[in-house]
Formats: sequence, C-alpha cells, structure tokens
Amino acid sequence: INLGYRLHYLMEYPHGCIEQTTSAAFPQLYLDVVKKLSDGEKKRTRSNVTKAIERIKTFITTDGGFAYWPGGVEADSWGTTYAGHFLMEAESKGYYVPADMMKRWKKYQRNQALAWRRTSYKQSYAYHASPLDQAYRLYTLALGNAAELGAMNRLREMADISNEARWMLAAAYIKAGQTEAAGK
Repeated sequence: INLGYRLHYLMEYPHGCIEQTTSAAFPQLYLDVVKKLSDGEKKRTRSNVTKAIERIKTFITTDGGFAYWPGGVEADSWGTTYAGHFLMEAESKGYYVPADMMKRWKKYQRNQALAWRRTSYKQSYAYHASPLDQAYRLYTLALGNAAELGAMNRLREMADISNEARWMLAAAYIKAGQTEAAGK
C-alpha cells in the first residue's frame, strides 16, 4: 500500500478549511498503530497534531461551534462534529486541548442535538439536516460522556433513516451504556 508515501502525503496535506485541517491530523493520532515510526516521524507527527489543535482554535465561533473557514462567524455542522471528535481523541492520546474549548463545543453540540429536526430533502439541501449528521453529533456527545438520550430516542423513532445513521446511532447508545437500545 506504499504506506511511506501516504504518510509523507498526509504530513504535507494542505491545511485550509476545518475538514482539511482535521483530516490531515486525525489519522496521525494512530500512525504508530499501523507503522513503526522513526524518532523523526514521531516528533513530526506530534508537532502536526499540536499545530492542528492550535489551528482549530481559529475556527471557533461565538456559540462554541467551528466555522468552515478560520474567522468565520457561523458554525459548520459536520465540521464542528468532526473537529470535536478529533479533539476528544487527541486529548485521550495525551495532547493538550483547552478545557474551555471542549466545554463550549459540548454545549454547542448539545444545543444543536436538542434543536435538530429533520428537513425533507425537497425543502433543503442542507447537509446539517441529515439524520447521519445528527447521529454523528449524538455519537460524539456520548463519546464525550455527555449523551443526549432524548435526542437519541427521537432519532431512533424515525423509520426511514439510512443504515449509516442507524449504525452511528447504535454506536452512540453503546457509548452511553444503553446496549439494549443499541441492539434494537
């Protein structure tokens, strides 16, 4: 699979929007699982992840979400969930992530989870209205020990959500300690 080349590409990935910034750093948290890293690669990986965490700070919106571009004023739903997921994983790997940033992110996610209502595809092409987006949000809240069971139950009651959204929701229930609900 030419992991060396892919590793180099990953470490040189262009940083721009919240998704690119997160995508460049997230896999680097697990490189040591798939490849024996040299001391130089370990140092560079650590530096890249730390820089990504610092860069993500430039995306923070006043409500605690993350904008699509640095300095933006409106949070991007998927990008906020994805970046928050990365930040939690980085913190679990020993990286410093400001507690206030995570507290504000969880509050934003919780507010979005509670306010979420499915918008029909014909009414809106907004990605943030998708059940998968909500399921991913709920999964990250559960991962962060802030499960929002009411919103999870509301999503579970929807009959026509995708299999991907169902699996993500089941993972959220498992993280929340609700294995019976996850099985259903």
